[in-house]
Amino acid sequence: MAKTVNIQDIVMLAVGFFLVAILGPMALNEVFGANTTGWSATVKTIFQTLLPILWVIGCALYFIPRSRG
Repeated sequence: MAKTVNIQDIVMLAVGFFLVAILGPMALNEVFGANTTGWSATVKTIFQTLLPILWVIGCALYFIPRSRG
């Protein structure tokens, strides 16, 4: 049984994808350019490594189920 495609869902996915594609690199640039003076090496590594990984996983979890219906 085929699921009908709603044009509103397609437009919202496209807009959301473009927002992530445009704002994501800006946000990651701010994370990597943050002043981490005085932070321990562990906190700095977690901040600059784990945060981008969680961002990618979050985007995937948000967009993949919605694109399949």
